[in-house]
Amino acid sequence: MKTLTVTKNLFTASLALLFCQVLNAQTAQPPAPDKIGLTFSTESTCTGEARLKGGDTSFKDVQVNNSSWSLGQNIGLDNSSTLAVNVAYNRTSINEGNYHHFERDYGADRVPLPNDLQSLGASLEYSAKINSEWSFSTSVGAGSHVAKHDLLSKGWGAEGHAMGLYTYGPDLTFAVGLAYDSLSEDWKCIPIVGFEWRPAEKWSVAIGFPKTAVTYELSKSLTMSLAASGAGGTYYIRDDPRPGTSPRSLADSKLEYTEVRLGFETAWKINNNFSLSGSVGSVLHREFKYIDRDYKLTSRDIAPFLSIAFSASL
Repeated sequence: MKTLTVTKNLFTASLALLFCQVLNAQTAQPPAPDKIGLTFSTESTCTGEARLKGGDTSFKDVQVNNSSWSLGQNIGLDNSSTLAVNVAYNRTSINEGNYHHFERDYGADRVPLPNDLQSLGASLEYSAKINSEWSFSTSVGAGSHVAKHDLLSKGWGAEGHAMGLYTYGPDLTFAVGLAYDSLSEDWKCIPIVGFEWRPAEKWSVAIGFPKTAVTYELSKSLTMSLAASGAGGTYYIRDDPRPGTSPRSLADSKLEYTEVRLGFETAWKINNNFSLSGSVGSVLHREFKYIDRDYKLTSRDIAPFLSIAFSASL
């Protein structure tokens, strides 16, 4: 168990050093002549139960489910630059394990976490191709991130990035830059460092965050990957979710949620307009940290996860 805990911590730290939110997604592209530039994507993720521990206290197992939706419009300014406007909504549900599992839950307390976390935000991104080697992208965004209540009235924060992409050759691209999130503590201002390398015709390796992956191209429309990815966010908590359970009141605080996953992903490009992907694997590490209360809950077990995503470009 000690070795596994050390491995988790080292893996999480390495992801922080390789933060690259946009390398894998690439920069916004001008819409094709036959498209209006409208984009839509949705993703749903379910995880199995895993026990949490805060200090010396063991809590009940929790299951975390997430759903997200985004809608965007890409506007070609000229042949080399694009403006993208995006609106996104995200909801995370935290469910406690059933009490009828007597041996597993004996002596365990109710988890001091809200049942729902949600966010709604908008962003503006500008992308430009400077020359045959360099391209540039920058974005600014704002949104409300709250637990259960107060959406669009509390939990406001700003985020953004500035990044340069350097194409060293047909098989190698580097990314450098900076990303910012005003609500976060661990991820407030992070350097962007990453690369994408194609060592062979059907193979590619992408190092970055929130996804690091080794991908094999089965066909022009179907790929398979082994991917390590991160998920989470920072949210405003108005009410203490379980008064008296934690060492101090959690009311009027901020909760930073982080998850590290490892799994296999299959992506299918149905046609030029639609694509579908699915992932299955394990949640290696899960953490809920009340960043202004010096209190956190960490996972004690590895949990399975399943994710399905759909995107459209019209």
